[in-house]
Amino acid sequence: MKIEAFFHHATSTLTYLVSDETTHDAIVIDAVLDYDPQSSTVTTSSVDALAETIRAAELRPLYILDTHVHADHMSGAQALKQHFPDARIAIGARITEVQRTFGQIFALDDEFRRDGSQFDQLLDDGATIEPGSLQIKEIHT
Repeated sequence: MKIEAFFHHATSTLTYLVSDETTHDAIVIDAVLDYDPQSSTVTTSSVDALAETIRAAELRPLYILDTHVHADHMSGAQALKQHFPDARIAIGARITEVQRTFGQIFALDDEFRRDGSQFDQLLDDGATIEPGSLQIKEIHT
């Protein structure tokens, strides 16, 4: 197994690319979008560079994981899925509690879904997924 960390300078956060060098199966953990607060614009340059790295290594990303709701950066999971539509986006199942809380705090209307449907898969504590030759266990913290 190979684990690569990509440091995002603007947010001081890390994105991880985990891969099996034999099968080329891969997962991405905590992809980052680029946000410029001065212009209030969002770009995908970090995601695009990561996608190029994945393609250059001939990897097959099977999952894009978000480890938590990101207050430190904007998730790039949906943007990365545009590059790799067969990859599944997953997060811990308790995301629905966060969504309900945010919905109340920010008085969001019903367009803001609170059921986790923005993700392809919600992972229960202790759940194990096996993207190809990799095995990942969800641990709620």
